[in-house]
Formats: sequence, structure tokens, C-alpha cells
Amino acid sequence: MIREILGKELLVNLLSLRFMIGLVVAMLLMGLVGYVLMADYSARYQTYLGDLQRHQNELSQTRVFSKVQVILDIPPSPLSVFSRGMRDLPSSITISPYHIPTLVDDAGSSETIHLSGTDKNPVNPLLKVFGSLDVCFVISVVLSLFALLLVFDSLSGEREAGTLKLVFSAPAGRVNLLLGKFLGAVITMAIPLTIGFLEVLILFASSQQVSLRGPDWAGLGLIYSFSLLYLAGFLALGLLVSLFTRESSSGLMASLLAWAVVVIVLPSGLGSLARYYYPERREEAMLEELDRRFSDEFNRIPYRQVSSWNMAQTDPHRGESLLGITREEAFNRSEYVKKAFPLKFRYAEDRYRIAQAYADRLATWRRTRDNLIRPSLSFLYGKICSAVSGTDLETYDAALTRARLYRDALQSYLLPKVARPEWFTRIFEYPDMEPTQANEQAWRALEEKEGSDVYLKKIWTWSRVAPLDLAGMPLMQDNRPGLWARTEGSFWDVVILLGMTGCFLVLALRRILHYPVD
Repeated sequence: MIREILGKELLVNLLSLRFMIGLVVAMLLMGLVGYVLMADYSARYQTYLGDLQRHQNELSQTRVFSKVQVILDIPPSPLSVFSRGMRDLPSSITISPYHIPTLVDDAGSSETIHLSGTDKNPVNPLLKVFGSLDVCFVISVVLSLFALLLVFDSLSGEREAGTLKLVFSAPAGRVNLLLGKFLGAVITMAIPLTIGFLEVLILFASSQQVSLRGPDWAGLGLIYSFSLLYLAGFLALGLLVSLFTRESSSGLMASLLAWAVVVIVLPSGLGSLARYYYPERREEAMLEELDRRFSDEFNRIPYRQVSSWNMAQTDPHRGESLLGITREEAFNRSEYVKKAFPLKFRYAEDRYRIAQAYADRLATWRRTRDNLIRPSLSFLYGKICSAVSGTDLETYDAALTRARLYRDALQSYLLPKVARPEWFTRIFEYPDMEPTQANEQAWRALEEKEGSDVYLKKIWTWSRVAPLDLAGMPLMQDNRPGLWARTEGSFWDVVILLGMTGCFLVLALRRILHYPVD
């Protein structure tokens, strides 16, 4: 009997005007959003390739070890077309001896920590909106509304038409009717969903800059499956609402109210309430105190300059490079460097501990906020899609962890080199740059012949200095979390989504067993 009811419901749905309108709207929106985001992904991927090459070239041209800096470029996920997830996250993370990246860094790659930002908008990616205009957003908002409008009068309409008595006369008629209507609606909603996904796949196939690998195809299948489960949840909710309304008009109003609560009120309202419990930012005073103590300790390091130098770049918080310097001054500076740079490294670690403590409190706050919003089907669906797509905050946090682990290896490689002259100068390899009496006489003769700018063009210029041999430097390992690791992190979200869908369906089954037909 379920087969007959399913076939009837499917035919009625496919021939209805609401289905045709919903199908056209879904096709237009998913096709348009897919096209726009495909172009956006292609542009971001080309930018990633350009940044990757540029950063590699910059690293290969490093002249002194104190200036070694590695930038971890994060490739955009092709599945971001379906779920952009966290918007405006940094596309790269800077790794250096003078900075340990944390989640609360300004743009994720700065060498100073900024926790304050503007008065009302702290510089903190945890506060940014998770939803954005993407394929999953269309499914979350438009297709979920379509699903409710498809079944809002499924039972109340038949009750008004007087056709329920005949169906309920069979022993298992009530249960079969509900299951048949539910399965018929699920198959109906699978049609616009499948067409929308095929539209995006056609865009992928037509693009010469985008190619999907095996894990991407598996992720695409998971997103499709979770999308259908998400829509099934709204269909079960719609049938439940229809069973509690006597008229189709009241069923429509109740369905729209239920949709607004699930999609808008719960995520936005409860999310806004969580802002009242936002953790207090006490770290600014701690960082200021740390800066003061560092400056006092740094300035107490004894150093007496014995001769002048030229083309020097020094910074109390970063590396330094000195070019036109005598050997005597280089040895003198080397003794100072052995004391100054370990202090800089310790300062970076102290700043990290302070910033990370704040990041941990923010993460705790975020988990509490998410638990408040979890009764929303749309929130669960968005979390799952962004996790599968690799565009969620957890994936970026994994990149930060990877960057910190690599910094430890980089630090072990660089620490023994602090005592070597190549840490800050290359004068021992280029003695003609040393400001000795003989060299100065030769420079003056060259200046008379070629002009005063000869010093910057032919003498004290880093372009003459060969880049360092960094063959022994540790390489960054590509150990990004795979698809299954990302999906595993959303296991409980999937369980809750499945449980809520099943709960709506069970409540509808219980209600229909006592549903009056008069």
C-alpha cells in the first residue's frame, strides 16, 4: 500500500504548480550561485598559486639567517563552491622565530597580536558569520522553505477534502499514508536538489582551472547525502505541523512560523544572546606589561659600538641584517646578538601563551554558543557542510597547529646559527664591502668616476650577496586533515541532525495514530 501512496503523492507533487515554481527558482539560484562561486574559486586558486611561488622565491633569496621566514599558503577548497564556511579567514600563515601564530592574530599572519580591534567589532574570526551565499546556503534557506510549502497541507488538505476516512479504514492505513507521503516528498525534493548539483558539476567540468580529485568527489557525495537528510528533516517537520492544523491556511502560517524559528530565530537569536557571555579581554594589559618588561630587559643588554656600519636593518622584535660593517664590529655585534635574540625568542613564546589563553577561552565560549544553537536544523547543516568542504574554523585551526609544529622544527634548525656571523651579516664572504682604509680609498676613486650613488649600486647592495644555502632547513609537511578526519569532527552534528529528523517523523507517526478525521 505504501507503494501506491508513494506513487500517487509523487505524481501529485510533480504536477503541482508549487513544485514547478520551486524547481525553477532552485535551478536559477543554484546555477547562478554556482557560477559566481566557481569564478571566485578560480580567482582565489590563481592567487594561491601566485602567492605560493612568490613566497618560495622570497625564501630562496634570504641573505641572513635572522631574516628566515616561512609562509604557509592555504589552498582554497574546490568544495567551497558548495560551502564557503568561515569567510575572510587568512589565506596564509607567517612562521618565524619571532612570532607564534594563534587564532586571535590580526589576519592570522601578523607579527604582533591585536586583540582589541574596533570598539564593537573585535578582531576575532570566532565572531564572524558562518553562513554565506553559496550552494548550501540556497539549500538551507530556499529549498528548506520549498520543502515545508510542499507538505504544509498534505494531511490537513485531505482532511478538508474528506478523503482521509477511506485511507484510514485499512488496518495499517494511517502509518502507510504518512510514510508514503513522506517518501514521496523526499523523492520530489531530490529532483531539484539533484538538478542543482548537476548544474554545479557541469560548471566544474567546463572549467579548465578546477579539477576534482577522489576525496573531493567523496565530499561532494557526502554533501549531497546530508543535504537530502536536511530536507527530509523539514519534510518531517512539515508533516508534523500539518497533523496539528485543521485547515490548509492555518497549516501554511504554522509552517512559515516553524521555518522562521528553525532557520532564522534559533541561529541568530540564540547566537546574539551568547554575545552577553563573551569572554572579557584581559590580555591587553598583560601584553602591555610584557612589552614593558621586554623593553627594559632588552635595553639592559650591554653593547658598545666600536665602529660604524652601513645598510643596517635592526628591529628589537625581529631579525636584523648589517652589510657595510668591519670585521671587528661584526665580532662585537655577534656577542650582543647571542644575548639579544634568545630574549626575542622567549618574548615570542610569552606573547603566544598570553594570546593562546585568550583563544582557548574564546573556543570554550564558541562551543557553548554552538550548543545553544544546535536545535536549529540549518545550523547543524551548515556546520556539517563546512566541515566536509574544509572551510570551517577547525580546518583553519588545524593549519595553525601545523604551522606551530613546523616553527618548532624551524627553531631547532636556526638556534645553532645565532652564534654564526651569517645570522646577521655576510661581510666575511665579501671583504670588499668592509669599510677599511684601503677599501674607502678605492670607493672614493669609483665615486669620482661614476657618481655618489655608486655605493648603493655597486658596493653596499644585497643584490651582490648570494642567497643562503637552505638545503638543510626542514620542509613543511603537507599533513592537512583529510575528508574523513574533517567529517569525523562533525559526527555528533550528523547524529543530532539524523535524530531530529527521526524525532519529527516519530512524533508525526504517533500523532497520525490519534488523528481525528471529522
